[in-house]
Amino acid sequence: MTTSVNPRTGEAFGPDFADATADQIDNSVARALAAFPIWSRLSAQKRAFSLNAIADALDSQLEILVELADMETGLGKVRLTGEVGRTTFQIRSFAQALLQGDVIGQQLDVAVDAPLPIGHPRFLRTKTGIGVVAVFGASNFPFAFSVMGGDTASALAAGCCVVVKAHPAHPQTSQKVFDIAATALQATGAPDGVIELGHGFEFGQAVIRDPRISAGAFTGSRSGGRALFDLAQSRPEPIPFYGELGSVNPVVILESAFSEPAALSSAYLDSLLLGNGQFCTNPSLLLIPENSVFLTELGAQLKVREPQPFLSQATMELHGRNRAQLAARSAREVLKGKSAPSNGFFATAEICIFSASEISTFDFLQNECFGPTGIVITYKELPQALRILMKLEGALVGSLFTKELDLPALEVVELLSAISGRVALNAWPTGVAVTSGQHHGGPYPASTSPLHTSVGINAISRFLRPVTFQGFPAEFMRP
Repeated sequence: MTTSVNPRTGEAFGPDFADATADQIDNSVARALAAFPIWSRLSAQKRAFSLNAIADALDSQLEILVELADMETGLGKVRLTGEVGRTTFQIRSFAQALLQGDVIGQQLDVAVDAPLPIGHPRFLRTKTGIGVVAVFGASNFPFAFSVMGGDTASALAAGCCVVVKAHPAHPQTSQKVFDIAATALQATGAPDGVIELGHGFEFGQAVIRDPRISAGAFTGSRSGGRALFDLAQSRPEPIPFYGELGSVNPVVILESAFSEPAALSSAYLDSLLLGNGQFCTNPSLLLIPENSVFLTELGAQLKVREPQPFLSQATMELHGRNRAQLAARSAREVLKGKSAPSNGFFATAEICIFSASEISTFDFLQNECFGPTGIVITYKELPQALRILMKLEGALVGSLFTKELDLPALEVVELLSAISGRVALNAWPTGVAVTSGQHHGGPYPASTSPLHTSVGINAISRFLRPVTFQGFPAEFMRP
C-alpha cells in the first residue's frame, strides 16, 4: 500500500494506492504489448499529434498538478510550475523532432554494380521502436523525470509503448499525470495500452523481469538503479537498461576566479541547496584555493539559509546515514545552517571543510550525500586538486571557474571530461537544459550507459533499434 505524506508536516493524506497484483502486472504488460504494433507503425506525424495533445492536456491542468505535487514533495509551487513547463516543453520537442524527421530518418545506399569490396546490393537502413519499455519515476522530479518525463516521452516518440512504475514519494501526482496522459491519447485515437502505470515495489521488480519488456529506464539512487540493472542483465534474454544513478559532481575554482568571496559563496549555496540539495547535479564536491575570507563568508551566509523539506522520510533517513559516514571522517571544520524544525522531514544544512593535504583516502568522496550537505576541499597548490580529481568516479557533470583557459585550466578540463558527461565553464552544475546538444549521463556510476543521454532529443536513440533491408526494390520504403 502506498500513501502520500506531506514532507512539511510528516502527516499522511489519502487516497491510498494498493500494490499491483500479479494479475494486474500481467495485464498491464499485455495491454502495452498489444498496443505496440499499432503505435509503432503510426506515422511520425500521428505520433507527434498525440504527444502534443498530452502536452496540451498537462498544461491545461497546471494548477491542479502543482497543488498536488507540492503537497506530496514540498518542492514549492514556483519550482513545480516551472517543472511542468519543462516537462511539456520536452514532450513538444520530441513531437517537433518527429515532424522534422530529425531522429527516425532512413539511410539509403544504392546498389553498386562492381566487384567486391566496392560493389554491393541496395541497403535501406531504418530505425524501429525497440518494444515495450519499463520506466521508473524519480522522486526529485515528479513531472520532468516521472510518468510523462523525458524517458517516457522519448520512448513514445520512438514508437515504443511504456509501462511506468510510480514513485512512492508522489503516488497521487503520478496517478493524476497518467490519467491526463491516457485520456489525451484516447482522444487522439491511440490504442489502449500505449502507456500503463502501476504502484508498489513488486511491480517494478516484476516488470523488469518480464520477458515482454524490451528495455528499462531509471532515474534515482545508485543502489536502486544497480539492483534493477542487474535484474535486466541476468534475464535469459538481457535487455538494455538506461539508469541515471546520480553522482558526486566536482566543481574546481582556480585562483583567478576567486576574487569575490561573498558573491561566490552566495552562488555556491544557491546551487548546493537548490531543492534542499536533492538534485543529481548539485555541486557536491567543491575544490577551492585556501582562503579564510571565503570560509568565513560561507559560514555567515549558511547560518541564515532556511531549512527545506526532504522529498520523503526515506530520503531523509538515507541522507542521515550518508552524513553520519561523512562525519566519521573528522572534517577540519563543519559549517551549519539554521536549525531544522522537529516536525516534518528536515535536516540542518551542513558543509564539511577538509584540507587537500590531509586527505589520504578518497572513498568517502564517492558517496553521494543526497540532501543539504556539501564537501569543500581547500588546496594550496593545483596539483593537490588534480590528484583528487584523478581518484573520483564517473560524474554527470563537472564545473570549472577560471578567468582564462590557460594551461592549468586546460589540465582541469581534461580531467573533468575524463570522468563527466558534461563539463561547464564558469557555471554551477545544477540546471539541465533540454536541447539537442545536451548530454545527461556519464561514466558509471553516474549512469549505466555513458554513450546515451536521458535529456535532450538524442534521448530517443536509446529506444530505437536499427534494421537494414538488403536488396529490396527501390519502391520499398518503411513508414
